[in-house]
Amino acid sequence: MTSSSTPPESGLDRVAFHLLRGITLVCDIVGVLLLAGVLLLIVAAVLARDVIGLGMPWTEEVASMLAIYAVAFGSLSAWVRFEHLVVDLFSHRLSPLVRHLQYRLVALLSFGFFVLAAYGSLTMSTVSANNRTVSLGISFSYLYYGIFIAFAGMAVLALWQALRGPVSWQESLQAEQEAN
Repeated sequence: MTSSSTPPESGLDRVAFHLLRGITLVCDIVGVLLLAGVLLLIVAAVLARDVIGLGMPWTEEVASMLAIYAVAFGSLSAWVRFEHLVVDLFSHRLSPLVRHLQYRLVALLSFGFFVLAAYGSLTMSTVSANNRTVSLGISFSYLYYGIFIAFAGMAVLALWQALRGPVSWQESLQAEQEAN
């Protein structure tokens, strides 16, 4: 979301506007920090191995976990900012009423998919609770929690979109994102 967007006038929409903007900011910051951590970890492992001659096999496990969480937070931010891949072949030709219904239907279908994926990640975290990584002995459940964060967060946002429907301030944010 860009800073040039003006918040809506009414109370609940104004709260939603700032909440979505805050979610995006937090997810972007956390995602960037996690990716920076992955980069630093990999560079440190290469330097330790090639310069000092010290092996650090645990870095692969930590880098994988950091990358999964970075993708989780990045996917939440992308969902709020309408940056996920969308194939729009005919929406511009629909009447406003049908476009409104299509928006809610897509949001509802997305909600169903995200809930199913979140449930699957929780199921996998339960099943793999006793499986541990080789070097550090970290439970694989923590990897699935990152996936759960992404899908549960997007499910909440998709449900809000399905219940609220398209709003003018959200469409202007989407148009700004497409223009950038």
